[in-house]
Amino acid sequence: MGFDSGSMSFRRFGVGGEAPSMPDEPTLEKFAEHALKEGAEGVPPDTEWGWIGGRHVLDGEFGFEHNVFNDSFFVGLRVDTNKVPGEIKKAWQFQEEKNFAIQNPSGFASKRQKRDAKDIVRRRIDDALREGRYRRSKLHALLWDMPGATLYGPASSSAFEKMAELFDRTFRLELQPLGSGELASRYLEAAGKRRDYEDLMPTRFVTGPAGEGQPAEYPWTAKGDASKDFLGNEFLVWVWHLAEHKAGAIETKSGTTTVMIDRALDLDCAFATTGRDSLRGDAPARMPEAMDALRSGKVPRKAGLIVDHRGQMFNLNLNAETMAVSSLKLPEIEADTPRTLFEERITMLRDFSGILDGLYIAFLDVRTSGAWENQVSQIRRWILTTARPATAVA
Repeated sequence: MGFDSGSMSFRRFGVGGEAPSMPDEPTLEKFAEHALKEGAEGVPPDTEWGWIGGRHVLDGEFGFEHNVFNDSFFVGLRVDTNKVPGEIKKAWQFQEEKNFAIQNPSGFASKRQKRDAKDIVRRRIDDALREGRYRRSKLHALLWDMPGATLYGPASSSAFEKMAELFDRTFRLELQPLGSGELASRYLEAAGKRRDYEDLMPTRFVTGPAGEGQPAEYPWTAKGDASKDFLGNEFLVWVWHLAEHKAGAIETKSGTTTVMIDRALDLDCAFATTGRDSLRGDAPARMPEAMDALRSGKVPRKAGLIVDHRGQMFNLNLNAETMAVSSLKLPEIEADTPRTLFEERITMLRDFSGILDGLYIAFLDVRTSGAWENQVSQIRRWILTTARPATAVA
């Protein structure tokens, strides 16, 4: 995921429970205690996972020198799968049945011989797995920002399940995905607006196929009061509108931030009727197809963004519901040593997270105020009145 170099891809998770606020030796020892260890006796399970040092998939070393940077733990989650491919199993079965068949006058294996062949193949599979011949390892880099009580980790649900289980087993701490609904809940509750959060309902930006009375469903988000992840989709609509009308300038508590949509834009129908669009290229939000998508009831689910805050420019892709970030490119950093470079990158990552949260908070302040109705009216007029470019006639 490139925490130490290259672009970064991650999802943020809040660390719940009595966790230390700074890296310490006992925490490092717990990582080592629950490290993934190969070579256990017997047939390994289909899937196994544990901590590793993080520098590479075979890194079994833990120490302050290469696991602690800028008050953060940098480690890895290694997930191993032990499975013989189905085509190989089928080939082995064929070979064993053939060995029996050539002994028979009929040239075919009997039912009993086929069962015996299955037993032979089963033992062959177990032997292959014990030897590690079909072990496949994957490394997920993790960054635990201890002062910020935040873990930066993989975005996939399968990786999160293993990471959360291992985190609880190792530290007795809970990981909470910080999606758009959870972030809104935390901010609004701290601001004394818990009731406002509970009362939030999905916004309908255009008339639905069934008429004015049809509510927007946002079918990909959970229903009820438990989740408000549709706020992430509305956030990107709001950002898009401001990008077109105010050159992307958004006032946040830490100053003006400029946001533009670039390279990628994925939209889906809030009424579950018109499907999904994926637009790629320069300025996809200004493509005629983008406005057509909005008019048909679609809203953004993922967007490529350029974010500029006080001269710091970040390029990234943002998932609206999960707030997962992919392909984040940080501003250029000058450093004398690899350690200094990594620590500066962590500082930049924290800066970016604060800038992204500042943008989202600016949206939530409007969303939970009387100004939202006026904003929605402006967005609806923009969607309905923005015309397609005229097609030249030869």
